[in-house]
Amino acid sequence: MARIRPQSGSIIETMARYLLEEAGLTVEMQVKIPGMGHLDLLVDGLLGIETDGFDHHSSRSAYREDRRRWNVTVVRGVPTLRVTFEMLAGKPQEFVLMVQRALATYAVRSDSGHRRAVDVPAQ
Repeated sequence: MARIRPQSGSIIETMARYLLEEAGLTVEMQVKIPGMGHLDLLVDGLLGIETDGFDHHSSRSAYREDRRRWNVTVVRGVPTLRVTFEMLAGKPQEFVLMVQRALATYAVRSDSGHRRAVDVPAQ
């Protein structure tokens, strides 16, 4: 019960958060990214996670909006992984490993002077 977070946007978002927290990672939920809205999850202050359920991402307009939002995260300097229910339920270890590898890749870049996306001022 202590791990329930009312601000969670969906069950797959909750699944992703649980897996990442179990792996010892720090997870922020519903992080505001200027020009994008809210990112589902931000891991270790560096890596974005968008959890995509088919029901909410299958129409043409949802597809276009998802691409726009993803492009904003790139411009803002937030590398963002998009994950599905099938990945989280069927291959949870693969998901955690993918996140850990991405964090290792981008942590090196962050150490070289890049700023966290949430530190980038809105334009």
